[in-house]
Amino acid sequence: MSAKNDLISVIIPVYNSETTIERCVNSLKTQTYDNYEVIFINDGSTDNSKQILEKICKQEDNYSLITINNSGAGMARNHGIDRAKGDYICFVDVDDIVSPNYLTKLHEVLTKTGADIACADYIRNRKGDFETLTTENNSLSTEEAVNSLLKMDIKNGLPAKLYKKSVIGNIRMPEYTVAEDLFFNYQVFKKAKKVAINHSVVYSYIATDGSLSSATFSKKRMGSLEAVKRIHETEGSFYSKARLFMEAYFICELIVLSKMEEKYSAEYQEVLNILVKNRKDILTDKRSTKRQKLIARLLKFGPKKTVRFMNIKRTVKRK
Repeated sequence: MSAKNDLISVIIPVYNSETTIERCVNSLKTQTYDNYEVIFINDGSTDNSKQILEKICKQEDNYSLITINNSGAGMARNHGIDRAKGDYICFVDVDDIVSPNYLTKLHEVLTKTGADIACADYIRNRKGDFETLTTENNSLSTEEAVNSLLKMDIKNGLPAKLYKKSVIGNIRMPEYTVAEDLFFNYQVFKKAKKVAINHSVVYSYIATDGSLSSATFSKKRMGSLEAVKRIHETEGSFYSKARLFMEAYFICELIVLSKMEEKYSAEYQEVLNILVKNRKDILTDKRSTKRQKLIARLLKFGPKKTVRFMNIKRTVKRK
């Protein structure tokens, strides 16, 4: 079988997504890459998602459906990995859409570079023609790839990535409901001998009211901090420390902007302790980013003033 005929398994967890399933599926039907299967995992939906998926799977020979009790997106994806027949695996969220060359571009990057993982780019909240393609590939070693992931030069999400099934092996998503994708990617990147980067935009991430990026603070957000703590305990590098610092700041920002410092006083104090503990190292290390150093400097005026300044700065930049 030639490389062009490699089977790609597309794994899509679904929970109460009756309004977005068909939009996602319609984008998959435009793929220029022919040999792929789509595996839906219905994660205990209580709306009409299951019925819609059953109808789609009857119409498409390469689509299949698994139904499980509600376990979260990570556990649902694990069922998809176990069922996957392809030599390559990618993940799509049912709220999102992909460009016509989504699979073609990722497969091309991976096979041309001989990498174990290919990473492209995604854009936010674009439902029209958003695809931009580039032929420039950059190959990273294991250490470079892990550091890039921790520095957030590589987005920690699962979208716009193609994995060799062999590099995933027995690695599965943890039981976190938040940041399971970061911990999964960290483990897989550590195992990969080479990771290829291509900045083609082939995926549109569409934020919904229930998504983490549009939510106010809730306790489950602390799951991301636990994931980064585990990574730092294993990695013990400056970059894992800096990522822990930033994760603590993101949570601090959410709590302050949500005005929930008293309601979640224990969680607020936990992230403040991390910020204070690591502030000096962030300030003095040359590897810190400008943003990290700015946050570290501002913290001497207190967390609320820091968040207020950074929020104003972000608003002005968007304008």
